[in-house]
Amino acid sequence: MLFINVLGHSDIKEVLINDVSNGRIAHAQLFSEIDGVSALPMALAFSMYLFCKNQSISDSCGTCASCKKMLKLVHPDLHFFFPSKSAGTIKSGSKESFPEFQKLLLNNPYFNESDWYMSNNMKTPGEIRVSDARVINKIANLKSYEGGFKVFIIWHAEKMNTEASNKLLKNIEEPNAKTVFIVITKSSNLLLPTIKSRLQAKVFKNLNVDILKNQIQQLYPDLNGDYINNQIHTFDYNYNDIIKHLSGKLEKYDNYNLFIDWVRLCFLSINKKQLSDLIEWCNSAASLERSKQLNFIKIAMELFRCGYLIKYHPSIELPKITDDNFNFDKFANSIKSNNIIELVELLNNAFYALERYANSKIL
Repeated sequence: MLFINVLGHSDIKEVLINDVSNGRIAHAQLFSEIDGVSALPMALAFSMYLFCKNQSISDSCGTCASCKKMLKLVHPDLHFFFPSKSAGTIKSGSKESFPEFQKLLLNNPYFNESDWYMSNNMKTPGEIRVSDARVINKIANLKSYEGGFKVFIIWHAEKMNTEASNKLLKNIEEPNAKTVFIVITKSSNLLLPTIKSRLQAKVFKNLNVDILKNQIQQLYPDLNGDYINNQIHTFDYNYNDIIKHLSGKLEKYDNYNLFIDWVRLCFLSINKKQLSDLIEWCNSAASLERSKQLNFIKIAMELFRCGYLIKYHPSIELPKITDDNFNFDKFANSIKSNNIIELVELLNNAFYALERYANSKIL
């Protein structure tokens, strides 16, 4: 991937390019994400720049043999490690499942952890295990295939278990020449402190509206600017979710209906009416894929927010709910200053716990 094709983060691009130009490449880098922002495209562009035989002052050439291999993700000195199914105590789960990871990455470099689990038919969260760490250490101690850099991209590094982290510590502390570790995580606090202290951090923040709008208009030239702005704010600047929604792969409106059913049953259960139906709703929601559960919580947050704000800003753009029997104004009258904070805290806590694989049935 070329730097020019990475959305935003021009300040980080500039730092990485200057480090290469000045021969001051940090051997261990932390790409710290936030929710909805992917550092993986930048890791790919940086790796391509390191391998490129004809670098310019601003980007890879895109045409040399190394660049062509990188564009297909087949460069022999680039190694990916990520949460995966167990492949036994000897084989690396990452290496075993790389063909599927490669396919997903080529199709959408902005995919997230949930997308990966769904594509790989993983019902439970993956791990980066000690078998992965052994393979990393073995490769790190060998010469590079093409005589240049060796690059290890460790994606969602917070999923490294303690044994794997301890196994990697020495190579991260004292790597061989021209060996670069790119550690990507949005939960750096979960990394082993001794590893984290060795990493040079680069923080990836939300993409700004102009960058997102320009990219979306290139992909969907028929959409008007106001609608695009609305989508950007609705999906909280999450490029991956916006694109999935526009392409019909994100079932947002199904979540609206799920929310309406939930709210109705909650009101009815106050007088113990249809309480069994509410319990059944919970069981049904708990059986959904985790990514759909997370998206439902985001939709619920959006609707509660709109319900609270409409009293102060009647002109606020409301979600496009297709259920004619749902009276949004009546719903909004129940959202007040004395309950909105608690509602938001509950949903935030549920989202946080669910991201960390809490039991969804209990949640």
